[in-house]
Amino acid sequence: MTNDEPKNEQESSLSRRNFLKTAAGLGFGALTFQAVRAFKLDAVRVANPLETYPDRDWEHVYRDLWKYDSSFVFLCTPNDTHNCLLRAYVKNGVVVRIGPSYGYGKAEDVYGNKASARWDPRCCQKGLALTRRIYGDRRVRGPMIRRGFKDWADKGFPRDPKTGKPPVEYFNRSSDTWLKCSWEEASMLVAKAWVDIAKTYSGHEGAERLKAQGYDEAMIETMHEAGTQSLKFRGGMPLLGARVFGAARLSNSLALLDDYLRKVGPDKALGARHWDSYSWHTDLPPGHPMVTGQQTNEFDLHSVENANLVLVWGMNWISTKMPDSHWLTEARLKGTKVIVIACEYSSTSNKGDGALVVRPGTTPALALGLANIIVRDKLFDQKFVERHTDLPLLVRMDTLQLLHPSDLDASYVLADLSNHTHVLAQGETLPPPGKQMTQFVSQALRKKWGDFVVYDTKRGKPVPLSRDQVGDHFAKANIVPALEGEYTVTLADGKTVRVQPVFALVKKYLADNFSPEATSEMTWAPKEAIVELAKDIAANPGKTLFAVGMGP
Repeated sequence: MTNDEPKNEQESSLSRRNFLKTAAGLGFGALTFQAVRAFKLDAVRVANPLETYPDRDWEHVYRDLWKYDSSFVFLCTPNDTHNCLLRAYVKNGVVVRIGPSYGYGKAEDVYGNKASARWDPRCCQKGLALTRRIYGDRRVRGPMIRRGFKDWADKGFPRDPKTGKPPVEYFNRSSDTWLKCSWEEASMLVAKAWVDIAKTYSGHEGAERLKAQGYDEAMIETMHEAGTQSLKFRGGMPLLGARVFGAARLSNSLALLDDYLRKVGPDKALGARHWDSYSWHTDLPPGHPMVTGQQTNEFDLHSVENANLVLVWGMNWISTKMPDSHWLTEARLKGTKVIVIACEYSSTSNKGDGALVVRPGTTPALALGLANIIVRDKLFDQKFVERHTDLPLLVRMDTLQLLHPSDLDASYVLADLSNHTHVLAQGETLPPPGKQMTQFVSQALRKKWGDFVVYDTKRGKPVPLSRDQVGDHFAKANIVPALEGEYTVTLADGKTVRVQPVFALVKKYLADNFSPEATSEMTWAPKEAIVELAKDIAANPGKTLFAVGMGP
């Protein structure tokens, strides 16, 4: 024992009184230094911390967080249609974490075409947190049925004999309770309900009940007295997620029920109605399925970085397209200019080179204001306007309807459509969708369309034009259409009317209503910003991408 070492336990300890007394005289720092000297608390010297270090067992806790027993790849659709390909990591039978699969570059179709690895990593915060839904206390783990609906079914589906409506007391959805049931019971209740609904609205009596409920007579007529047609099926989130959800097939199969009830035979039996989510909700763009037959047809994300100018128009890309936000960032790295147009300063706005904050609902006025500047300053591609748009077509000033060749010549014969359109002959049937390489129209629709007229400045007179004469086919017609001016033409009955090209009418409408000042007043966007954006768009023909949100 040295003189520096404490002789006994009493000497080696500091009483509370001595500690406070010493601390007051020396200060806490000096006291600590004295204590270190007294107890020989020298720091441990380690030459190489990576080679050895006292007690590193704590590191295993962190390393074990990332250990897993197995993993699997799945398609993630918590509430959207992005459908990211993710990988779940399982430990002790529980999914402990989720991450990107990095499998897009490996994916290929039946023809061997491979996807781009540029899609990776594809994941968002909702997907990363999906385990909370999987194991959350609010997850429904079995079939449940609303108490009111079950009571209605148990009492034999009572209805008003005149209208077919069930009593309202069975349908208090907002305040009703839920009962657990077996899959067998749920299936039986659903089947009984389908039979009852189809029976209620079948035949002439069923049509009268729907009429008493206020249904449109045209809708009732298209049902052809088949009660199964009043059953509506939609995919909803199961369709968006699993992709294996036979809603359309199920709807068609109910023709068996129609045949059972009406005894009409398989050729005349009708199934139920299948609605896509957009048609059902109409809070998403119904124009997409109306025109294309599919839900959301948008640009390929590779297009973003191939554009010089991207207008993020009414879309909060960073928040609503989270797994695809990196495409926008990478496009900016390549020099793409990004302008965000929205009714608020969104999370995407601070990622753009510029932002236009406009009043809600005024972006159509903004678009027309931009068009006015482009038309006014002649910043448009005139050849494209002539060959690919309806802007050269003549409009009658007396009726404001398009002028048709038959208005000028009663004996005019409709042009043959063979470039882009196939007119179905009498009794001709459509080929299967996969073999429809052109547009098919009925003879009635072809007759309703008719042909059109432009004023040929080369010949100095109006000349007919068919809908097939676009692009290169228009160039072969050797026509130089007037875009502006007013002309007088003689109709087949000898009367004369004034006509103008659509372009001239649009130009006047834009000039009269959507000057930069007027557009700024309507939208609250600065006048200078509107002019600058219009010129940016005109300066990047074929290289401007409109990334439009679902609202606009």
